[in-house]
Amino acid sequence: MKGEDINAYIVEIEELIRLAEYRFDVPQTIETFMDGLPTGLYQKILELNRPITYKQWKQVAINHQQDYIHMKARLKAHHGGITTSCPRGWMPQQMLTDPNAMDTSAGRTRGCVAGSEEMNPATMP
Repeated sequence: MKGEDINAYIVEIEELIRLAEYRFDVPQTIETFMDGLPTGLYQKILELNRPITYKQWKQVAINHQQDYIHMKARLKAHHGGITTSCPRGWMPQQMLTDPNAMDTSAGRTRGCVAGSEEMNPATMP
């Protein structure tokens, strides 16, 4: 399944099943249908429903995908259009924008010994 369009996926797989002259309720057909589902959708179906026939798999997949799209839209509306999965916390999302600001991130700090610019490291004792 590409994207979130479960209906397009079902139309495509059913067309392929008919062209191949397969039956819908044979284990191989059901397995092919399952293999094309997104992992999260597949896991949700198995955890909650345990369908057996192709018709059951199809209906449960449609129901769960509709629930997912509805929930995603509600969360987007609730959070003002933000649907990122990035954790939010006290730390700012962007680094300092001032080009003259000091970079104190780990691994980027350097010290300087007073008067070291006058010394040649190759001739140090």
